[in-house]
Parts: sequence; structure tokens; C-alpha cells
Amino acid sequence: MRVGNGLAAIAMTVCFVLTCVGQRGLKEIPSVDPLVELKSFIVPEGFEANLYASDPRMAKPIQMNFDSRGRLWIAASESYPHIKPGEKASDKIIIVEDVDGDGVAEKTSVFADGLLIPTGVVPGDGGCYVANSTDLLHFQDIDGDGRSDKQRVVLSGFGSEDTHHLLHTLRWGPDGWLYMNQSIYIHSHIETPYGVKRLLGGGIWRFRPESMQLEVVCKGLVNPWGHHFDAWGQSFATDGAGGEGINYVFPGAVF
Repeated sequence: MRVGNGLAAIAMTVCFVLTCVGQRGLKEIPSVDPLVELKSFIVPEGFEANLYASDPRMAKPIQMNFDSRGRLWIAASESYPHIKPGEKASDKIIIVEDVDGDGVAEKTSVFADGLLIPTGVVPGDGGCYVANSTDLLHFQDIDGDGRSDKQRVVLSGFGSEDTHHLLHTLRWGPDGWLYMNQSIYIHSHIETPYGVKRLLGGGIWRFRPESMQLEVVCKGLVNPWGHHFDAWGQSFATDGAGGEGINYVFPGAVF
């Protein structure tokens, strides 16, 4: 009985210490005023940073990508991280635009709505691709009014075990493939014309829309919410929870 009580006391002490470490001794919450934040930026000589867009032009943005016209497409989810019982899905894909070219957005429009926790968006193929929970969707504006009027499911079967780790980080690669990340705890089973493709955990997919080919580029990583290519086409992915920082990614890699 004494041993049990001792272990319980040790466990409580460890939990308390870890909680303190996790809070990092933060006593004052930093200001969220954009002007205050801008003053803290350190930029190279000859450069400056300015606020492009903020509330209410966007709410809870998860991913964003620019199109060839300089418009910023944003996957915004007010339902994130979970929808409440009885609540209607109302998340959106919005377009934020700097009309007069002064570096500040003046126009916001809703391209698609009625979504459930969209975690990725990228313009392409006459509209945009959206990671919407278990599906990869494509939205298109047929009549040219700036709002989607055609929607189709491109791929389905992505895991939804944890909304923090759903399919995300949509990005076109220099090879013309659409790259997409998913995080740990997610188990995806995608039916394609070439058979069922599976990724059981974290990793990076790539997809060629015109042929419906889907491949796993790499496996592993805990929460890779970043992927970029350098001038030579090499891939680098960030892992926000793995502790390694920036990872060099290549086909067949396992982390």
C-alpha cells in the first residue's frame, strides 16, 4: 500500500513538473494586435512587412495558397477542431484579393461553403482542390460569377481519426503532381483505377489528376504541416511535433 501511494505521489509530481515545463513560465500573454506584432519583426535592410489581411476578412484559416492572378485562397474552418452535435457544417473556401495592388487586401468573397473542417486548398484545373475531412474535392466556377457551382469528389477514403492530422498541405510540385500531407493517427485507404492505395500514419502523398495516379512519396513524420521545393526540385518537410524541424524528403523515405 505504501509503494502504491508512493508511486501515485511520484506520478502527480511528474505531471506537475511537465505541466510547468509545458507552460514555459509564461505569465504575460503577448498582444495579438497586428501593429504590435509588426514592430517585433526583424527584416533585412531594404525590406518591410505589412499586414495583408486579418479578421473579419478571414476566420480560423488553416491553409492558404496564391493563384496565378495573385489572389489568396484560404481554407477557413470555424468548426475546427470539431463540430458540435446538431450543428450544420458551414466552413468555407474564401478568396482574398488585393484589387488596387497596394499590398493590402480589399476584397473577400466566398468561393465554396457548407464544408466540414477543410484543412487544405490549392487553386488548379479551373477551380480549386480542397481537402475536406475524408475527401479530396474539386470545385469549379462554371458561370463565372466568382462562386463554385460544380463540385466533385476526386478521391475518398482519407482517415479522419484526428482532425488535427487530416489530409493537409496541398501543394503543386514542379513535376506537375499534387502533393498532400497527412499526419500520425490517420489511416487512409483510397480506391483508385490502379488499386487501393494505403497510408497508415504520417507521410506525404502525390497525385496526378489527369491519370488518377496516387502514390505514397514517404512515410513517417508526426505532424508535417509544411512542404516546400527548392530550385532543384528537392523536397523539404517540416514536422511541427516530431522535434526534428526541417526534414529532407525523397521518394521511398521512412521517418
